[in-house]
Amino acid sequence: MKKELSDSEIKAILEKIRAEYRDNAKLNPKSFDLAGFEKRYLQVLQLRTSVTSFLSEEVAFLEQLKAKIKSLAEKKELQKAETLNRILDENMERLSSYSKIDFHVLAKPEIKYFYGALVDFCNKELPVLLHIFKGTPEYSQLQDPIMNVERVGLTRRGLPSVRIQEFIKQLMDSNGNSSQMERFSQVLLKETSLSLKALIDIFGKILNEQRILGDSITKLNEKQDPHAHALYNGKSYSFCIESIRDKCKKIIMDFRMSAIVGLDG
Repeated sequence: MKKELSDSEIKAILEKIRAEYRDNAKLNPKSFDLAGFEKRYLQVLQLRTSVTSFLSEEVAFLEQLKAKIKSLAEKKELQKAETLNRILDENMERLSSYSKIDFHVLAKPEIKYFYGALVDFCNKELPVLLHIFKGTPEYSQLQDPIMNVERVGLTRRGLPSVRIQEFIKQLMDSNGNSSQMERFSQVLLKETSLSLKALIDIFGKILNEQRILGDSITKLNEKQDPHAHALYNGKSYSFCIESIRDKCKKIIMDFRMSAIVGLDG
């Protein structure tokens, strides 16, 4: 038979139990119901049953409840981690279709793939755009977004592009501050994706309004632009513009910028 607790011991245990209920109820109010405990305690007093036994059972119940809630929380966190890892793996799988350019140790993989995507665009798609539109009235609309894309993807003499050199300086000036580096990365992604989105919108108007001779045939210099020549030489202007528009969309979507730049579908 348990030794009955003294009044001071009962008071101390009651205070501890109530504090446990209040603290845990902040995160899980349904499970940690202080009012329910108080009702049970009042019934014990009214029935004049053993307060010692009641408190002993309540302490044991409370410990079991905390252990159960902790176990469920750990499982939930594990599920979240597994979901996040799956999303990250799927995202990296999409990005792996692009070239990865290791231009700086502080740059995260997503930006290295993004740089590779833009370098690839400038090697393959940009020469076609210049061939079709240079010297036409439409080029004045395309000039600014093309220039912004060139700043990211156009490399010379083996050096990083102008915009990537600026980005490297930002990374170094951040002194390892992860939030600053993330902000610089997001600015680079957003501003470039906005330029790609501008190209998509302009291409749409040009095609809808038939402002080019869509049946004209692309003729590129194989020696000067071998990558563009391999993909687009001999193709109609309409085919090239639609293909390049699709490429712009794919880059925006693959780098999760669709919602940020207002790209529909």
